[in-house]
Amino acid sequence: MATTANSPSWVRTYTKADSTTYQIAYRSNNTWKNDANGKAVSGSFTTNLQVDRTAIDGNVTGGGVNATWTTAATRGPGANGVWTRQYLDDSDTTLGFALPDASWSDLNNRSSNFNSQVSNISANAIAKYFRTLGFGRGSGLSTQEGAIRELARSQGSNNQGISSEDTITGNNLKTLPEESGDKPRQKYGSRYTYYYPVALKTNRDQDKIQISVLEYKPRPINKDQAGGKTTLGIGEREGYTSRTLGSVFLPVPGSVVDNNNVDWSADEMDPAKLALANAFFDNVQKGSGAIDGLVESAAGIAGAVGENAGDVKTGVAAALAKSATGGNILTRSTGAVINPNMELLFKGPQLRTFSLTWKMSPRDYEESEMIKNIIRMFKQSMAVKRSESLVFLKSPNTYKLRYLTARGRDHSFLPKVKECALTGCSINYTPDGNYQTYENSSMVAYEMSLSFNELEPIYHDDYSKLDNNRDTSIGF
Repeated sequence: MATTANSPSWVRTYTKADSTTYQIAYRSNNTWKNDANGKAVSGSFTTNLQVDRTAIDGNVTGGGVNATWTTAATRGPGANGVWTRQYLDDSDTTLGFALPDASWSDLNNRSSNFNSQVSNISANAIAKYFRTLGFGRGSGLSTQEGAIRELARSQGSNNQGISSEDTITGNNLKTLPEESGDKPRQKYGSRYTYYYPVALKTNRDQDKIQISVLEYKPRPINKDQAGGKTTLGIGEREGYTSRTLGSVFLPVPGSVVDNNNVDWSADEMDPAKLALANAFFDNVQKGSGAIDGLVESAAGIAGAVGENAGDVKTGVAAALAKSATGGNILTRSTGAVINPNMELLFKGPQLRTFSLTWKMSPRDYEESEMIKNIIRMFKQSMAVKRSESLVFLKSPNTYKLRYLTARGRDHSFLPKVKECALTGCSINYTPDGNYQTYENSSMVAYEMSLSFNELEPIYHDDYSKLDNNRDTSIGF
């Protein structure tokens, strides 16, 4: 049983003796044998280079859906890379060859790219056919690289094409070059941004999340100017757009949760501490003479306590006694305690964390490569960097998370997220509980869990800066 795959038509331009140019249309027809199980037999692939003879005889370019194709040259199993030129009619060779002389010379010219172009286009057609069979049934031929290898195995090598040149479709699968030496990686992605699923790139009906890898930049210290003087504050971090090294678009995960928390805690201050704290606080702000003023204030407090009687004198005395000896004489003698003036006081902001999980199941070769690159991007970008001298460790990359609508706008009903660090990346290679792979050794499913932590707290004015308090989004 033989199977066939035809390529789209393409044209090449030639020059006549009078310097005028003309074009000839070509098509690649590829056939192979299948075994009893319906799998392609390795070493059985034949490539037929076809021309539109009707167009050639009519001095027009030809090609397209109305073309009449004739096999003009053949290269099959055992050909050692050599083409065989075909007659228009094997029973009457006087009619000449189907392939024009200019085309035959072009095909056999080692300095021409025609031969490699035929190989690449043929490989694309074969790979396209095997991709339609579904992932796991492609016999290793569902990629252009795999089809090129099979053509060389079947037909031999004669300037066989490489998978990155002279193709006529957009199915090239380029791999990322490894970074040389110990230099930090400067880019993630090749000719396009990462997407999973791949169809998400053109899907205009599904919300998504964009995660961008950023070059880490610390906030500037003592660089903000106020009234011509350098402040003791920390400046704003540089915007993320110019620091983006790569991005991935993923479906919004099944669980989207944010937790905004502020740190408050109970605080106590008895009368003695309150008096001393007031004295210290007031006098430190005086600048010069602060120490003398503090001594005078302490003496004044002691005098005021001595002049008072009752609870004030007893309370302060008990507090001082407890501070000096550790003994709680007041409670032992009276059963009372000093009023601690307990109050819940603000301590500071808290940083938010986010945990996101996706299950990714590749549906074809391209998607399996995409998943591999996505996982690699997160693992490598979160890794700690080393200086060339190995003396210092440098901060890993950081990340920007954006929830987007189907049309690519910021989602107004999901939270905004500040720049984050990736603190955890967990990959489950067997999420279904058993080990299974496809023909290219890709897992049939992956589960990726990412843990992010924002670098900065959320402040009240962040909401105002977001939309000038017009409440157009849910905010942070």
